[in-house]
Amino acid sequence: MKVVIVGGGIIGTMHALLAVDAGYTVVHVERDAAPLSASIRNFGLVWVSGRQSGAELAIALRARTLWEEIGSKAKIGFRPWGSLTVAQNEAEYTVMKEAAAMDDAELRGFNLLDHNQVLSKEPELKGKYLGALECTQDAMVEPSLLLTGLRNYLRSHPNYEWIPNFEVVDFYHDETGNHVTDILGNKVSGDLMAICPGAAHSGFLTEFLDAAPLRKVHLQMGATVPYADSLKHSIADGDSMRYYPAFKDLSLDILPPQSEVASQYKMQLLLVPRIDFSLTIGDTHEYIEPFSHEILEAPYDHLRQVIANLFGAPAPLIARRWSGVYSQSTSQDIYFRKEIAPGAVVVTGGGGRGNTISPAIAEETITSWQK
Repeated sequence: MKVVIVGGGIIGTMHALLAVDAGYTVVHVERDAAPLSASIRNFGLVWVSGRQSGAELAIALRARTLWEEIGSKAKIGFRPWGSLTVAQNEAEYTVMKEAAAMDDAELRGFNLLDHNQVLSKEPELKGKYLGALECTQDAMVEPSLLLTGLRNYLRSHPNYEWIPNFEVVDFYHDETGNHVTDILGNKVSGDLMAICPGAAHSGFLTEFLDAAPLRKVHLQMGATVPYADSLKHSIADGDSMRYYPAFKDLSLDILPPQSEVASQYKMQLLLVPRIDFSLTIGDTHEYIEPFSHEILEAPYDHLRQVIANLFGAPAPLIARRWSGVYSQSTSQDIYFRKEIAPGAVVVTGGGGRGNTISPAIAEETITSWQK
């Protein structure tokens, strides 16, 4: 049976990967020569720690298992190193104590660490802080390797075809299957189809996504010069607890106000070591369109200062700055899925958890096709 996957980002690529492994013949199309959108502009985090208790945590844990399996066979820089969310004041540490006592804390791999325990795990964190919440289930992949590594693995399969520069302008279904055509009139057809458009909600998808519970989120990120050559965890600051639903029922009201810059740009520090010893850092959140084309400097100054405080070292220089836009579900659903014709679905809206749960999203699609 032939499957067409539209979209070369992480959700589309995971659909292609799991479909090939399930025995389907896969044709994978992408509008650009190589993916250029959110999937190459993120942290590369597999972030279990922040997921909401219940179904969201369950899908994240399933995805974490799949990531490890995929990382064992594809060169994507998978590292099961865990994370540290660092407390810089007593209120943050109190909330972390509550988190470590949650009913599902063990599933998340939560451990409360004091300053000395953190320092023993990460000797480069020589700054001012009280302790940290460790999550042993968190992991990371290398953004620069991820999609290329997955495609290289896919290309080793004789039943996989990659077609770049195929910008879909029309979709239709008839008695012979599901079909997409590009701007030049070329057609690709399959028995089954998954359209994974990321934040491209318009164009040929407008009629299918009209009034869909989706929004776009704009963020700024960056990468430092090489800075921490022995760091073995991803790092978050206490502000991250304000934004992740895992902590929503804890005593967040005791946290002091965010700094003016962090509040204005809805910021948290997330920091992920890269294989060249630089750090991916971010991020901001903007929800009201149209988004500005400008890269603002104040958020980077804030992030650099937080890093300096945690490391007890001069603030890192920024080597690269970028922005990105991702698609987020605004309903109670963890992500957005819609059947637009028999055997054809649109899948998007993973939001900030899209990279984390992408293999489990794809698995749910494949499972639905096999019923």
